[in-house]
Amino acid sequence: MKIDPALTLKKDFDQGKNVSIKKVKKILNESELINKLLAEPKQKPRTFVGLRAYEWRLLELSEIPYTYTLNKVKRWLNMLIEKSYIKEGFSLTGDKDGLLSCHNSMITSILMKMNYDDKDLIDAGISWIIKYQSTSRGEECRWTGKNLFTKYGGCMKKTPCFYGVVKSMITLTEYKKRFDVSKEVQNKLNQGLEYILDHKVYKKLSTGEPIESSIIKNFYPYTYRSNIIEILSLLKANDLLDDERCNDAMDVLRQKRRDDGFWQADISYMKTAWVDFDTPQKPGQWISYVIKDILNE
Repeated sequence: MKIDPALTLKKDFDQGKNVSIKKVKKILNESELINKLLAEPKQKPRTFVGLRAYEWRLLELSEIPYTYTLNKVKRWLNMLIEKSYIKEGFSLTGDKDGLLSCHNSMITSILMKMNYDDKDLIDAGISWIIKYQSTSRGEECRWTGKNLFTKYGGCMKKTPCFYGVVKSMITLTEYKKRFDVSKEVQNKLNQGLEYILDHKVYKKLSTGEPIESSIIKNFYPYTYRSNIIEILSLLKANDLLDDERCNDAMDVLRQKRRDDGFWQADISYMKTAWVDFDTPQKPGQWISYVIKDILNE
């Protein structure tokens, strides 16, 4: 099975191998996946949905090392920032009413993974998480933007959106990798990770059933939705996989291994703007690499 050069580059990067920028650009240019990701989305970035299409592409591109060196990626990133940055964080509508927890977190993570050099903007996204992201049931959110409480059923009602908690903790973890963190940041991260572990990674507290059916579906990379692959990667980054509350989720991953030794993407989301790294229902090179990393194989 042919391996896309971008995956080889990611493996080399993860192993700490040095690759010259000249070679990087050659590899990225030869990657079929990269060329698909760099195709302009059909949607125009004048609306929430249109700007989100560019956010999705940048989110996917941020999974691949050195894509921030590409001119088109730089242009898209600057456009996303220009249209989404407000002084308190990031909103796809360009105002505080449209700021949603998951998108503020994802855009902040994109900036860090793309080596964006304006730390003040990154700190704005982080500050919003510290001030307003709920990490427990019944916690009142003081944010005054409207959509946080109404759009998509509400992100911060009596029970905070689980995906919002996950995405926020991923962002704080990315921040901790790169910068010295305050006690306030560490405390929020600890609270969020404990909230996730209390749910045994993916389960409702009330019934023990999956929080959503999609949370146990295999897909990679990740949109505003999350799944056990992303959540276990987050917990591994924080040295928490030995916690017994991870065991059930780890078993779910092991049970999903195909007879040929690979894992597969079960589903594809956001098809109008999303580019699949692996063909769903087929042996997946990318998703298998990520899962094997979680399982230390």
